[in-house]
Amino acid sequence: MSQSKHHLEEKVNRFLKEKDTGAFATHGNDIRVSPVKYFVDEKNNIYIHSNGGSKFDNLERKSEACLLVSTEFGDDLNRVKGVQIFGHCEIGENGSPLYEEADRYCPWNYDLDSAVIKLTPDQIVYKDGITEDGSKQVLRL
Repeated sequence: MSQSKHHLEEKVNRFLKEKDTGAFATHGNDIRVSPVKYFVDEKNNIYIHSNGGSKFDNLERKSEACLLVSTEFGDDLNRVKGVQIFGHCEIGENGSPLYEEADRYCPWNYDLDSAVIKLTPDQIVYKDGITEDGSKQVLRL
């Protein structure tokens, strides 16, 4: 299914805003996949509040990361809807401009001692096998 870049970006954003939990993958010292609660802005930038962990060590070495957000699989492995966001990350502490930027989009209360991670997309892979034909659609940004 071919569609405009703008239309695909809107579908991705709508899907991401319907969810709030994903698997966040980093690599640096090791490979780490962490369950995270996230929120998103209108440009599909992802924000994650976190109190620490090896994901921060990994991001200090390599800023690249991936967030996977999807529906659950049923009996049919093709009936899934999901987004993989590949990009680079920045980390902001409380009081930093990045932390204040994230605060404008955060829809819930959070621990003020947490840091915020911003994942800026370079590429987004979207698949909808529930309401569409299930073909992967790629956005390069």
